[in-house]
Amino acid sequence: MARSKPPARRAIAFSVWLYSLFLYAYPASFRSVYGMRMLQVFRDSCRDTLQQRGLTGLIVLWSHVLSDLVITVFLERWHILKESIMANIQHFPQRLWVALIATVFAFAVSLIASLNLYQLEDTSRLTQAAYSASPLLRFSYDGIYLTALAAGVIVCTIVGYALIQSELLVSIGLIIVALLVVFGGFGGLLVRHPTTFLAFFAAFFLLLLMGFLIGRFVATRARRTLGQRPAAVLGACVSAGSVLFVNVSALVLHTLLLNPVSHALYMQGQIEGTHLNFSLISMGVAFLALFAYMVSLVRALRLPAHQ
Repeated sequence: MARSKPPARRAIAFSVWLYSLFLYAYPASFRSVYGMRMLQVFRDSCRDTLQQRGLTGLIVLWSHVLSDLVITVFLERWHILKESIMANIQHFPQRLWVALIATVFAFAVSLIASLNLYQLEDTSRLTQAAYSASPLLRFSYDGIYLTALAAGVIVCTIVGYALIQSELLVSIGLIIVALLVVFGGFGGLLVRHPTTFLAFFAAFFLLLLMGFLIGRFVATRARRTLGQRPAAVLGACVSAGSVLFVNVSALVLHTLLLNPVSHALYMQGQIEGTHLNFSLISMGVAFLALFAYMVSLVRALRLPAHQ
């Protein structure tokens, strides 16, 4: 077998070095078992390809190798993540599962009530007329919107604590999600109404800060009883619940302010109907969901009898 020329040896050495870096994308347990074998197979493949097809063949080889790397790294990482999730959730007590499900259900109900409220009012002549008659309606309306956004961010935190072990990664992901929500939810105000944007941003930040401080306090108290990971999940549930409580309170305030105004406008013939039935139904369901959440939370926070 003829020896490779110096440029070919340099191409092989560089390819092997680069491939060894890509191997770090695999989990450490996978690399310890298969890393050296994969590196040797790749080195042999590079040498054979250069001898048979030259640099063009090496480029084609890299295209196949990269596509295979992306797929296999994803599968191995997913396998490790799935095992980690199963190992973690097996240690979650049943009362924590009940609290988690109740929190997600309460969030879903509040979100649906908020979205339906926006859809009804934004397509109705009631909005401008009612807001002109009662400026507090704008305050409660914006409160419903901001609390729904903040609760959505905190629900993502629940998922993060349940799936990811590193609290730093959860915090970084939370910051990214919060920024996406800010600019996706009311980022357009930054250009059209910068003062309103700053007010919304400050209120959104205070809601998140309030929720996380309450959740951190609960997680610290529950860590000795439940363990670090379950306590973090429970703290995130409490964070979401505190923001949802503000959301339901804003729904109640909006209903109390809106119905007298809409009824008066209806009697004057300025609008065709009122939102009383919808408001009462959505508020009632939100109250029931929040009550279920509170009951499940009390059960989850209850210490064992021997303590």
